[in-house]
Amino acid sequence: MNLSSLKTYASQYAEFRKGRGKIISLSGQALSASKRAIFSAHRGDIKEAHKLLREAESFFKSCDDWIKKQKDLSHEGSLKAALEEFVEAHLFVQYVETGSIKQIPKRARQADIVLGGLADFSGEVVRHAVHMATRGDLESVKNMAEGVEEVYGFLLSLDLTGSLRQKFDQAKRNLQRMEEIIYELSIRKTDGCGNCPCA
Repeated sequence: MNLSSLKTYASQYAEFRKGRGKIISLSGQALSASKRAIFSAHRGDIKEAHKLLREAESFFKSCDDWIKKQKDLSHEGSLKAALEEFVEAHLFVQYVETGSIKQIPKRARQADIVLGGLADFSGEVVRHAVHMATRGDLESVKNMAEGVEEVYGFLLSLDLTGSLRQKFDQAKRNLQRMEEIIYELSIRKTDGCGNCPCA
């Protein structure tokens, strides 16, 4: 049996594995930078958040170099996960900075990635609302609840399936959590507790 004619395929496979390893590594670094951007935004450090988003973008650009050589690498799951986190981070940083969503990063304008990032974004808004709730800021929490409700309503209008359906269910739970937070804050106000930790 002569397998010498298959050496080309063996070489291609070796290159693909090498490229895949690079994509996984770079995507992991981009995902980490996006997560840290979200954390910085929660702390109110918007300047640092933007810096980390730029850092994430640089890792994605390095991914581009490998994808140009092997287009199949664009379908790598770790890259998709990192892009979803990138969208989520972009949306949340914008929201904390301006109170609204102004744009989707050009890097990640694919329907499933944007919708997944949007659903996850609602969870970060809930976490931000919890922080505001500890200050007794009912008005800010109500505004955030309206935002989460708007996200949920938008996702509800779509016929989501698979992993996006799971993301939608998470967004639904996020809305329910927002409603609970508002209710708890309202009870405190009614009882005259204000910002006290009695509840």
